Amino acid sequence: MLKRFLLTGFFLLLLPGLALVSLWAVLGLGEALGPSILLVLLCLWPALAALSLLLAWGLLLKKIWRFRGSGPPASLEQLQAQLLAINQMPGPVEVIRRRQRLGLSWRSQDLQWCERLSQLGLTRLYELHCRFDPATHTVFLLDRVRIADFLICPDRVRIGRGRIPLPLLRVRPRRLGTVGQYATLAPEHYQFHPREIKAPVMGTILASGWEVRFALW
Repeated sequence: MLKRFLLTGFFLLLLPGLALVSLWAVLGLGEALGPSILLVLLCLWPALAALSLLLAWGLLLKKIWRFRGSGPPASLEQLQAQLLAINQMPGPVEVIRRRQRLGLSWRSQDLQWCERLSQLGLTRLYELHCRFDPATHTVFLLDRVRIADFLICPDRVRIGRGRIPLPLLRVRPRRLGTVGQYATLAPEHYQFHPREIKAPVMGTILASGWEVRFALW
């Protein structure tokens, strides 16, 4: 884990540095290109630099935050069935199928859990999206968070648009667990922290022989 964090920090510093070098190169070509072309390049540079940084960071994230499963891989249907079984458990986590993905979050529309979220004063609703690649037996995990306002549960719950949270690299490989724990935990055991969703899901995927990679999209 330490190595992953060090590599992540290194590239977080390196990539903006490379972007500044590219800006310096553009400025250095100013005399040869002429003022009009230089002005166009300077106007385009922020968008191109932001897009390049986002693409580079997405690729590096998949490379650095990669966890290998153990044992022979289960079929896609078996793995998804294990995750969908969460909906039959009494805990506060629900699973929603979105096309080829599964999305996990807190049961904000359930009166019992909505009131619990309101009592804890939570203003953000965490989501974990699972994108499956059967060809490589890989599950890409995407963190999302939505601004939430639990006014009157569950009828007047306001949920905003999903966005990528920072920091998103939250996991304890030695304390993953499995989704089966949702059937045994009491309501007071939940603190509604993102790792209470991410760790059991990740542990179940790895135990099923599939690889886990973190991703931005």
